[in-house]
Amino acid sequence: MRRFGRALDRVEDALALLAAILLVFIVVFVPIDVASRYFFNAPLTWVFEITEYILLIMPCLGMAWLARGNGHVMIDIATSRLTDDRKAFLAGCTSIVVALVCAFVAWWGAVVTLQSFQTKAIIENVLQTPQWVIYIAIPIGFALCALEFARKAMLAFRGEFVATAAH
Repeated sequence: MRRFGRALDRVEDALALLAAILLVFIVVFVPIDVASRYFFNAPLTWVFEITEYILLIMPCLGMAWLARGNGHVMIDIATSRLTDDRKAFLAGCTSIVVALVCAFVAWWGAVVTLQSFQTKAIIENVLQTPQWVIYIAIPIGFALCALEFARKAMLAFRGEFVATAAH
């Protein structure tokens, strides 16, 4: 099980790094596009489209990594008054529900991605991008997030994890 956990950590780290690189791309190329449009009346037409795709892909790539570090929004007004045992039980139950929801979205995303691949659907825009190339981030990201929350549930029920907000 530890080997699986380490492998999951490595995959999450790699995808989070890729998400960070995509963010750097946006930070660099959007101002270049704006300057090119403003000063030279020559916009980089592909930058807007790529940025749209990145804004879908980036959160999907980084959400499991963020969940591992408890970086998601957490409201602890009710749980702050619970004992550690009850906090762990509630964290385990919540993690199971989140894992199931993520697994459902991953399954649904895989179905949509596969249909898009089979029908050779194209996003009619400047780059003529196959839809599945963009959609594939959804099942990958949500499947990893489902695995991460399943791990959190298991740790919580074993008494090794209590959800706390990241600082």
